[in-house]
Amino acid sequence: MTLRSAAAGAMPGTDLIRSAQLQAAELPAPHLPGLPELPGRGLHSDLLARSLAQLSELSAELTSYGWRLTQRPGADDQRIRGWLRSDVDTLADVRGHRAETGADAPDDDGFAPPLVLELMGPISLMAGLALPSGEKVLTDHGARRDLAASLANGAAEHVAHVRRACAPSSLTVIITEPEYSRARRGKIPTVSGYRTIRALGRDETRAHIGLMIETLEASGVEEILLDLGGAVEPEHLQDFRAGRSPAVHGFGVDLTVMEAAGWERTAELVESGATILASVLTGAETAEAGGAGLPQVSELARRVQRPWHRLGMPLEGLENFLLVGSADRHRGEPARSQVASLREPAAMHVITRVRDTAEALREQIRDA
Repeated sequence: MTLRSAAAGAMPGTDLIRSAQLQAAELPAPHLPGLPELPGRGLHSDLLARSLAQLSELSAELTSYGWRLTQRPGADDQRIRGWLRSDVDTLADVRGHRAETGADAPDDDGFAPPLVLELMGPISLMAGLALPSGEKVLTDHGARRDLAASLANGAAEHVAHVRRACAPSSLTVIITEPEYSRARRGKIPTVSGYRTIRALGRDETRAHIGLMIETLEASGVEEILLDLGGAVEPEHLQDFRAGRSPAVHGFGVDLTVMEAAGWERTAELVESGATILASVLTGAETAEAGGAGLPQVSELARRVQRPWHRLGMPLEGLENFLLVGSADRHRGEPARSQVASLREPAAMHVITRVRDTAEALREQIRDA
């Protein structure tokens, strides 16, 4: 394992070819470019729409209050599925061209550079998708079960398409669950907004996410990471890693807000061989990336290295870290959409700064 960085999931603009080219150029192996998400193209292109496009034997349509399940596929369903297939094939074309021109050399087995995919998890999809009646899927036990199974099967089919088209040397999948904590605490509002939906039990959330992990593992994904949108708690380790089969290979953490207990838990994860998907920028810094808000590489490297050193952990333990940008919110805006709202030079500034931080830490490890 080696310390790496990964691309931002969402990118500015509407040109997937250009976004894929920029990521590939800035993130050579072992760093991880991705399948860029372009929210600027509209609601049919964000992460929620991409997740709906993966559903097996279920269809969705866009309404005035958001996406809902529908009895039969219509224009919206056909559009999101067509765009997802096209985006994967476009990414494959970009990677193929780079291989032909020598920009990316294949490995000894002829495979292209590694790749990262970000997939919305089942709990957050239940919180963001409505039933045909208009209420959230989260309110209906049978609908939750059916949606979790549909997403798991569809995600495996999506992964298979990416493997065939892009031939990555390895594939990292990040299951992102921004609504996990709110769903567990009963904080998700109903469509009317006058009340909240009953809290989802731990056993059920474990089963739904576990099904997705199991299906992805069976499809041959080399690395599965789980980002629950907050601090890693002991129950998360019990539910998705410790003694579990299948289990995720690591968790997402936000280094900018992590306290001593969080660092100690992170150290325990590293000692067990886990990968740490580590956010090194605050939301405010990302939002101001076009100006003076982005810290220097030396400062970002210290954010990782100093707390690690205080724990008495060996520097080579940082090899388990996969660095990304921001995980928190800034002015109410979801972190994943912040890069997409920047101008292209600023967005690339974020990706390059995180990559350079990973490189600087690797040099420290080599020199230690």
